[in-house]
Amino acid sequence: MSSIAILVAYDLFRLDEKLIVDELRKRSLDFKLVNLDSLLFDTESTLSSESTSVVLMRSVSHTRSEVFSKLFEEMGLTVVNSSETIWTGNNKFLSLVKLARAGVPVPRTVLAVNESKAMEAFKILTDGTYPVIIKPISGSWGRMVSLVYTNHELELLVKHRLKMENPYMKMILLQEYVDKPNRDIRVIVVEDRAVAAIYRHAPSGEWRTNTARGGRAEPVKIDKELEDISVKASRALGAYYAGVDVVESRDGYVVLEVNVVPEFKNVMRVTGINVAGEIVDMLLRIAKR
Repeated sequence: MSSIAILVAYDLFRLDEKLIVDELRKRSLDFKLVNLDSLLFDTESTLSSESTSVVLMRSVSHTRSEVFSKLFEEMGLTVVNSSETIWTGNNKFLSLVKLARAGVPVPRTVLAVNESKAMEAFKILTDGTYPVIIKPISGSWGRMVSLVYTNHELELLVKHRLKMENPYMKMILLQEYVDKPNRDIRVIVVEDRAVAAIYRHAPSGEWRTNTARGGRAEPVKIDKELEDISVKASRALGAYYAGVDVVESRDGYVVLEVNVVPEFKNVMRVTGINVAGEIVDMLLRIAKR
């Protein structure tokens, strides 16, 4: 067994996590699989850095990934991705601000916290024409993301979001709609390399391309421009690895978001590229630093 110990922290054991664990076992690496539900921390909790070299955070919960990644770091451990990267990546608006300031093309987006500001945001984004996208500041798999076509629809959605108990839903993002083919691109970046990518085609009657919603996937041949913009986006958030969602606009590639606890099983299935192996290679390099 290797002296390098890797802790894989999760709360839902999906195919993505299984692929990583299978890769660790195949290489006879020393690792520990930890369900975050089983942990009990107190103010004196410790985890020896001698027995654990690096933590791979794979929690599907934004709150848990943020809290536990920080706790592991307070114990002196390196977490992939870091708590700062996870916190930033989980906040759609903050991540877009960072991307824009790093020179990454992103859709223009405005944050509003009340109805009047949401309607003002619409006027800022457009010349009064629809559609426009409304989404919460945090979320996954295209949930609570809507394409709006009329003032009436926008007003109703804003009123509905502001009445929801979840405070993240009350932070409303209005985003310009990017005219694009009926697809987007998911690029997996590992340590400043775009290792694999797929097109995600929206299913019939749906504008969102998430494969969780039935989107069809096919492999992408990564060109230099796509690699450059994806790596630049991942780097802007300080990510060791990421899933970068890109669309093809009339003016070139535009980054929609950066996933900092990315799903990659469909990328592996469609491209045949061993993304799990790339992730394990990354963990080994980080552990040896």
